[in-house]
Amino acid sequence: MYNGPSQQFPPQPQPGPHPVPGSHPAPSPRRGGTGRTIGITLAATVGVYALVAGGIWLLAPSSASVTGPEFEGLPGDPCAVPTGSQLNSLSARMPSAQLSAADSRCSWSVEYSDGTRGSLNVRYWFPTDDDNQPKRGSSEVEEAYEDRAEQLLDGTNGEDDYWTVEVQESHEPDFGDQAVVSHFREGYEDLRGGAEVLVLADGVLIEVAAKEVGEETSGRPDFTGDEDTLVAVAERAVAHLE
Repeated sequence: MYNGPSQQFPPQPQPGPHPVPGSHPAPSPRRGGTGRTIGITLAATVGVYALVAGGIWLLAPSSASVTGPEFEGLPGDPCAVPTGSQLNSLSARMPSAQLSAADSRCSWSVEYSDGTRGSLNVRYWFPTDDDNQPKRGSSEVEEAYEDRAEQLLDGTNGEDDYWTVEVQESHEPDFGDQAVVSHFREGYEDLRGGAEVLVLADGVLIEVAAKEVGEETSGRPDFTGDEDTLVAVAERAVAHLE
């Protein structure tokens, strides 16, 4: 991934020296293809972006925006959801966006109120089929919401399920079509602390999540002091769909 200075227009090519008699000029480099054409529109402030398999990675200011038929139904600028004051309250930095046909997300490195270093994630998404294609039908989206909401409200038993979710506290606020707020520990064997606001709104799933960084874990994180901020970001994410 390119992480250098903003792109600029390349200099005009200059005529090269005449070939020496009897020598063979080097062949011109061939232009490679991505395998498919992705139509994109980037905001004028975008300085860095890169195509990847199945979508686009962005390392850019929060005003970066990507649109096109591949991203139908999902906002193209997830990094623009939180306000500056919300990001400042979490010491958020290094925004990184990923966009695909089924997923539009932005992540920041943050420090939560209890001192835990981790990530803030804002994500819009659709469930996918076996070929990783988005399922945009209302019944399919609602089913995906209910499956994840059940985990966030009631947890799962690691003896019966591959993934364990130990719920510490949860409730259902009144915004969007349906919403859940949960504080939990989850994982396969090594459980990690997290908090999540899951929302179903206008046929799209919205997730605002706080996660700890495993390498810097010191005890169990407590994200309850940041719940109001997470919910406020989720409310902005719902309004961002309009």
